[in-house]
Amino acid sequence: MGNGSKTGLQRDILLTWWENPNATNQEIADACDCSASYVSQIKNRFDDYNELDAMMDRQDSELERMFGEGIFGNNGTTPAAVETEGPGIAEQWNEIPNNIPGLLIKLIVVMVLGYAAIQVGMTLFL
Repeated sequence: MGNGSKTGLQRDILLTWWENPNATNQEIADACDCSASYVSQIKNRFDDYNELDAMMDRQDSELERMFGEGIFGNNGTTPAAVETEGPGIAEQWNEIPNNIPGLLIKLIVVMVLGYAAIQVGMTLFL
């Protein structure tokens, strides 16, 4: 099963299950706002769910939360980051959580911006 084949709800269920291995199907269902039978169906379908899947899904959730649903779907809509009337970069920056993936994203953004600034600087001053 490829990572892209999960819906947001399926991903939420799997992550909730992964992070709370002793939770009952009903508790997971309550947390994810779906039925317990659906939870059990998803657990069976993705029974080989592992640490790597959880990591990837957590990252996908993070990105979707930052840039809006549909960033991975090719449905022709631009991610919120590209829309001019969307939240500004500064607001989005504050949205990034200060956990490991969030800090990595911030680091990458800073590196990319720094690199771009150096390139622009060299073009202007050389």
